[in-house]
Amino acid sequence: MAKRFDFEAVLQKNPDMDAAYIVVPVDIRKECGSGRWKVDALLDGVLYRGSVVNMGVKDEKGEILYVLGVPKAIRKQTGREPGDLVRVTLSDRTP
Repeated sequence: MAKRFDFEAVLQKNPDMDAAYIVVPVDIRKECGSGRWKVDALLDGVLYRGSVVNMGVKDEKGEILYVLGVPKAIRKQTGREPGDLVRVTLSDRTP
């Protein structure tokens, strides 16, 4: 069955480079059976095809967080920068 998740997330800045990401509030390994999920992502209505992955980001308890990188071009199209709230829809990537 196709997976779909809708949520809001704060755009996070990667402190080591000019990159940003959102934390996906779902255990991807549990929900999708893998640590990587190829998605069609709508970020404030802008389509981006990417992957939700474990990039070593952990919460305050040390739990793994799954993230979706948000390229600069997508940030420009949405007008969003790190610290901004973004409306997100993730679904299984279409061929």
